[in-house]
Amino acid sequence: MPLAQTPPKDAAFVGLPGVVVVAGIRRTLIWTLIIAVLFPAFMSGSRGYCPGGVDGNGGFIDASGRPVDEAPMCVQLSLGPSPLVYVGIALIVLFAIGRVMKASDERAALRILERAIQGAGLLVVVAIVVSNVWFLMTPIEGFSSGSWSIFSPFPFGIISVEITPMS
Repeated sequence: MPLAQTPPKDAAFVGLPGVVVVAGIRRTLIWTLIIAVLFPAFMSGSRGYCPGGVDGNGGFIDASGRPVDEAPMCVQLSLGPSPLVYVGIALIVLFAIGRVMKASDERAALRILERAIQGAGLLVVVAIVVSNVWFLMTPIEGFSSGSWSIFSPFPFGIISVEITPMS
């Protein structure tokens, strides 16, 4: 009876030494790329407010319903992703790869790469939560045509303000 040759259990990793770590680096890059692509989908939003409107005669009215000569100013807030979050994701990956090169064994290297994926994911989740809460808490009714200021969640998101006359 002929003996069939069975491949070793680690047949996928027989070739190159360190292939497990290379596969871990590839996995880290793929996951952080997915995180970076999904980030703007959850970081876009807008809110608008137009105090006043148009009366029955076609003239403009203010927020109190009094007739005015000029069109009321409308405020449009838009939330978008901050480029600094992408820089943060890249720095997490580069820092992790640098630490992997100094790791004592494969297990330590894979743990570093796993933590890099978790760190990038946590950064994006924090950015989404902080930016959206900040955006929703911004008092849009307080803006006027004269003066306004907004303090945005700068490192996590960017809030742009557009004030235009009602048309």
